[in-house]
Parts: sequence; structure tokens; C-alpha cells
Amino acid sequence: MARAAQRNDTMINPINITPSRLQHAIRHCISRRRPLMIWGPPGIGKSDIVALVAQDLGRPIIDIRLPLLEPTDMRGIPYLAEVKVYNEQGELVRDELGVPITDREFRWSPPSDLPTDKLSQALVFFDEISAAPPSVQAATYQIILNRRIGSYKLPDNVVMVAAGNRVRDKGVAYNMPTPLANRFSHVTLESNIDDWKAWAIRNKVHKDVVGYLSFQPQDLMNFNPSNDSYAFATPRTWYFTSDLLQDPDGSDAQIDSETLSDLIRGTVGDSAGTKFLSYRRSASSLPNAQDILDGKVKSLKNISPDVMHALVIALCYALFAGYVRARNAQANGDRDAVKSWHTTHVDTFFRFMMDNLPPEMCVFGGKTLLGNDSGVNVNGMLLQTWAEFTDRFLELMPSRN
Repeated sequence: MARAAQRNDTMINPINITPSRLQHAIRHCISRRRPLMIWGPPGIGKSDIVALVAQDLGRPIIDIRLPLLEPTDMRGIPYLAEVKVYNEQGELVRDELGVPITDREFRWSPPSDLPTDKLSQALVFFDEISAAPPSVQAATYQIILNRRIGSYKLPDNVVMVAAGNRVRDKGVAYNMPTPLANRFSHVTLESNIDDWKAWAIRNKVHKDVVGYLSFQPQDLMNFNPSNDSYAFATPRTWYFTSDLLQDPDGSDAQIDSETLSDLIRGTVGDSAGTKFLSYRRSASSLPNAQDILDGKVKSLKNISPDVMHALVIALCYALFAGYVRARNAQANGDRDAVKSWHTTHVDTFFRFMMDNLPPEMCVFGGKTLLGNDSGVNVNGMLLQTWAEFTDRFLELMPSRN
């Protein structure tokens, strides 16, 4: 089996798909009860996307890590059962005292990890399936194709999704047997900066991480199987980096700069980490984003492209926080709070960008604010700058779809 794990990945790549399209694909396969296999390098977000779709659909997820199982864990363990004896007419056979006669036969216990409730709506997720030895993968043939294994039958409303790394990703992985592969629809997840940025803003990833990757999108995913480094940049490790930078309440983590530098470079790799730290030092010279939105700072000169990205993301994050405060104030009786947020801070944001930033950065800022998934809704009818901004830039703003 050790040799099998090192064989060249001879399978042809399945269709590449972005995170947003993968969510649609999972939903459609669920609606058809069609098993889906998601391939992709480590850290790209396969498991998180499956969990997100399950949560959105209200389906409990049963996460089965096949590399940790033996074939009998899927097939069940045989046991000696006591059974009643019936004659050819289907009548229970009894002894002279009227006691039912019994016999013994081997049966299989149902798999403990699979749902037994006939009304279950669970999503069974076979994660890291490609890291399971061939004997364990083979034990899933019947359950994936026929929705049963031995005497166990999968409840009608239960669905199945699987995910795993490719052999060439240099993890513990085996080529999937073709009989098992033929039981799935296959896609390969690829990273996409627009999808990731929308997710990052919605999940409050640190503004410096979002700003840097907006400027250097190639660093979102730079996994290279031929590189021997343990640390490399993936969507997962950038999220870890965000966690290193801030406390749960969003405030900056209290840690000395040298330790933070070591941890960041040890999380996303030395190259990406060094560039990110340099970006943070440049961004630290910017004026406070809230001061700009309050109109205290109206102009900036000679700012580099990386600092522009940092500035725009910082302004958008400040606007998102301001919108939440305005909504809360409105819920507490201030009926003009959201309108005031528009006419002061949002108008100032558009005015500042149009007066100080090149067109591509105005488009970037408009797309980040208007295309967010955080529930922040901008009403252009309330803005004095709206007509000018849309006249100059709306056609340049690509659709998120």
C-alpha cells in the first residue's frame, strides 16, 4: 500500500470550479441525490464549503474520515444472532412445551457512523476519501452507488458528498479505484480571489489580510507540491493569519512584532509572509480610516498601489462597522441613522476616492462596498455623489457573477 500512495496521479483532472460555483453544484447534486466528489489541494476550503452548504440547507453533517476507519467499520462487524425458526408455511416452530425454537446465524451490525433514522436529512461527508487505503475505499462502493451496504439501507433523504486531495499534492493519497470513481460526479476546486474576498468580509477576516490579497491575489494560493516547506499560503492559512492578528472582538492582538512576524511567516510561508509584513508596515503610515470618513482628511499624495489597496479596504471595513451602528441606532428609535450614514460617511467615501485615487481603485472600492455579502445595503438615491460615480465607473465594475 505504501507504493500505491506514491504512484503518479494518472487520472485526468476533473472540471475546475470556483467556490461560488461549487456551492451551486453541491446544492444541485443534493437535490438529485447524486454523490459528488470534490478534488483539490490542501487548505483550499473543500470541507468548509460542504459544511456551509449543509448549514444553509439545515442538514446536519456527518463527517466520516475514511483514513481512520477499517473496512469493517463501513461494512459492519459480524455477530452471532439468535433467530426464530419457521416452517415452510411460515409458521413459528415450537417444541413440545410450546416454546419457540431458535437457531443461530451470523449477521452484520449496521455501521455506527451512518444514520438509522428513516426521516434523517443528514449530509454524509466522506472527507479525505483519497487518503483512505484502497480496501477502505472499496468498502464504500455499495453505499455510494446503491445507497445500501449489506442489510443496511441509507434513509431516503440522506445525501452524500466526498472530498480529498490528489495524489500529486504529495499528501497521503491513493489513486481512486475506477469502479469507485465511476460512482461520482467529479469537480476540482480552484481558488478565486473575488469569492474569497466576499467570504472574508462576511467572516470579518482582518482588513490587512483582505487588503494585501486584493493587491497580491496570486498569494491567496501558492501551494507547490515540489516545495518542501511545511508552511505555504492557502485560504486556510490566511484565515489563520487573520486569527493571529486580532482578538475575537476584532481588536488588535497584543503580541510583540518579532513573535508575530515569526508566526505569520511560519503560517503562510517565508516569501508570502515577508511581503505581507512589508505591506503592513506601509499601511501603518496611512491616516485613520474613520478620520477620512468624518471629513478630517480630504487628500493624499504620492501613495503607492499597495497602500491604495490597504486604504480602500480599511475605509470599507469602517463603513461596514458604521452601518451596523446605524442599524442598531435606528432599531432603538433614531429613524434617520441609516440615512445619515449614507449622506455623511458613504458620500465622503465616494468623494474621497474620486478626488484622490485612480479609476481602477475607484472601481475596486465601489465593488468592495456595493458587492459585499455582509448585509450592508447602499441606497444610491440617498447619495449626492451617486450620479457622478455611476456615470464615471459603473460600466467598469464587473459583475460578481
